Amino acid sequence: MTKPSVNMTFDTSLVDTQNPNTSFSTTESDPSEADPSSTSRASQHLDITPTPPPKTTTPVQHVPTQDAYDSWASIYDTDGNMLQAIDDIELSVLLPEFLRSVESSFPKGTLQLLDLGCGTGRNTAKLLTYPWAQDPVRTVEVTALDFSAGMLDIAREKLAPLEKYNVRLRVRQADCFPTVGDKEASPVPAVEGLEAVNGVVSTLVLEHVPLEDYFATLGSLAGRGGFALVTNMHSEMGRISQAGFVNAEGVKVRGTSFAHTPEETVEAAAKAGFEIVSLKERMMTREDVESGSVGERGLKWVGIPVWYGMVLRRL
Repeated sequence: MTKPSVNMTFDTSLVDTQNPNTSFSTTESDPSEADPSSTSRASQHLDITPTPPPKTTTPVQHVPTQDAYDSWASIYDTDGNMLQAIDDIELSVLLPEFLRSVESSFPKGTLQLLDLGCGTGRNTAKLLTYPWAQDPVRTVEVTALDFSAGMLDIAREKLAPLEKYNVRLRVRQADCFPTVGDKEASPVPAVEGLEAVNGVVSTLVLEHVPLEDYFATLGSLAGRGGFALVTNMHSEMGRISQAGFVNAEGVKVRGTSFAHTPEETVEAAAKAGFEIVSLKERMMTREDVESGSVGERGLKWVGIPVWYGMVLRRL
């Protein structure tokens, strides 16, 4: 097989991410947590003031990822998720470019799109409200899949008003990556009538799935010549923290996470039969916080790559 061409666009403010924690909000662990004593070294060295007590460590509870998201659902859209904010900033440009490519590559017939791991429908809503070409009017079918019943309850309520006569929606609960639990299983989620589509959007999902299983499903759902838009926490952030939230009892709740690097992801995508159309990595900047685009919790991540995104085309 001919090695796919790679057209990579690099932003100097980019890097990998994996998720943080804060009281009743997305877990955005302070990088200093890796060494709780680091903040007291100056006073120790000068021997002028007593050494401050060690930073209190928030207890962490690791649970199955599906359980974590079911519990997270009620505050998922309102907890000031820093990584989602960065994702939205980047998708404001990347998603329209992606959809224009899909639309121009499949100019006739019903356009079929899939939001894989849709959560509460943050990006499904963008697919439903996108200004699809009206001349001629074409039908767009959007399928939203997730494994969390709690997330989908919110998604259904949010998305129902956004349907139009020519933009149809179906929301389904399913194991999105069946081979994680059973290597002999079909990689296609068990959803009646689910077929390969023209475009797949899957944002901030890859962190929770092994690369081989993720791309087995993605490769099965993107039809030949179809496109996929994938975003993920950058591995630089993922080595420090991971996705999760702090519950009402003050406990950090986390599922399974992997710190996949952009390079590893590119390699896995190519092995699965995709060519890399574009790749971008994103670092947190002070401007992100000062502009109000990201909350103040973003300050501790300034200078650290937190996000990467890529557009893929199925060969």
